[in-house]
Amino acid sequence: MPRVEARLTEIEKNAWAQFCNANGLRESDMLRRMIQRVAGRAATVMADDQEDEARSRKLTIRLSPTQERWLAQRAQEEGYPSRTSWVTAMVLAELHQEPVLTDDEVAVLRESNRELRAIGKNLNQITKVLNVEFRESDKLKREAIEALAERIEQHKDKVASLLSKNMNRWRDDG
Repeated sequence: MPRVEARLTEIEKNAWAQFCNANGLRESDMLRRMIQRVAGRAATVMADDQEDEARSRKLTIRLSPTQERWLAQRAQEEGYPSRTSWVTAMVLAELHQEPVLTDDEVAVLRESNRELRAIGKNLNQITKVLNVEFRESDKLKREAIEALAERIEQHKDKVASLLSKNMNRWRDDG
């Protein structure tokens, strides 16, 4: 493919990188857009035809500066790497009526599964002991069940908090 190059000062390069990052685009994609806008619709049609096969479709929305700042803040607070990924997650959650989890939320659920595995192992150990130690079974049974009940409650609280946060993510009150 043909290539375009330009020499920039360090200041120009940093400003360009920040501008592209703030708009959620790679530097090459932003340059391509600028060329298409200046060169006219013909360049856009040809480029779109080539990129449609390789990339997902793009949708542009317009926001006021205040709305954009609010969106950027929410995306950052909720652990999304960019405004675009936050908006994409919001649209997918609304379309599918299912949670769209951040990497942090997925990590919480993985930890939750590890906890459940540990609880299952504890139950197996308790069952074995109860089958062998009949004399101490009442004391052991009570203590073990209380400990497991506490771990299960902690686990339920963690998962409930995650789901509540996720279900209310897209509401105005955050």
